Amino acid sequence: MRWAVVGSTGLFGQDLLAFLKEKGEVAQGFHRGNLHLSDEPDKIAQQLEGFEVWVNCVGYTQVDNAESEIYEANLVNGIYAGALAQAAALAEARFIHISTDYVFDGLSQIPYKSSDTIDPKTTYGSSKALGEQLVGNSGADYSILRTAWLYGAKGSCFPRRIAESLRKYGRVSVVNDQFGQPTWTRDLAKIVLQVVKLEKMPRVVHATASGKTSWARFTQEIAESIGMSASSVEEISSAEFPTAANRPSWSVLDNSSDVITPIGDWRERWRVAAPEVLIGI
Repeated sequence: MRWAVVGSTGLFGQDLLAFLKEKGEVAQGFHRGNLHLSDEPDKIAQQLEGFEVWVNCVGYTQVDNAESEIYEANLVNGIYAGALAQAAALAEARFIHISTDYVFDGLSQIPYKSSDTIDPKTTYGSSKALGEQLVGNSGADYSILRTAWLYGAKGSCFPRRIAESLRKYGRVSVVNDQFGQPTWTRDLAKIVLQVVKLEKMPRVVHATASGKTSWARFTQEIAESIGMSASSVEEISSAEFPTAANRPSWSVLDNSSDVITPIGDWRERWRVAAPEVLIGI
């Protein structure tokens, strides 16, 4: 089976490509330098001819900037995703699309199921919802994997930024009223492989770590991972840390499944991942 990892220079794309090669899969990375998603679907299909599985790791992920860069967010997260999925349909390739918890309203008090109605409240979330819609209408054999609070070793992410700030200032302030599931890129890569190996791929999968935590509690774990005290983390409310985009207070997804093995508890997975993710900090 030959894999095309589209967006192979990003946080997840780099780790997915490395993971697939470690598992003996034949995989090649595609990025702005060797693939143009602004092309027509038939041309994209020609460029990716011979690849049986395509994974779309491309994403506009600047949540706050998206509130003013509406066109760019919708182009990358929506239009490009749809064009790539249409091309996959033409090429008769399996298509994996990476989406987000932000497609939900963030107002629930119980984990969102994959079947729940989406209702994004930010421009970023709306652009990802557009991508899901266009992928679903593309005619491709697809699976949408929603993930959240993603971190890894090969790019900018919350744990690396926090660890750098703690090293520099000795103290950070982080919100304690937003809840979600920190998820390691390598664990997400394992879910991608599991899904593709199924005879029939599920249309939507919630690919997050299990359990839930707040940003502040996650930060305390990060602090302890670099030998600092949890007391170096000051807990504040979202009202004390205003942002251009209103972050969802509840981003917990129900990752239960009858066909794949869900990712383990977020804390246990973080403690495994931390030495690799925080290397050099």
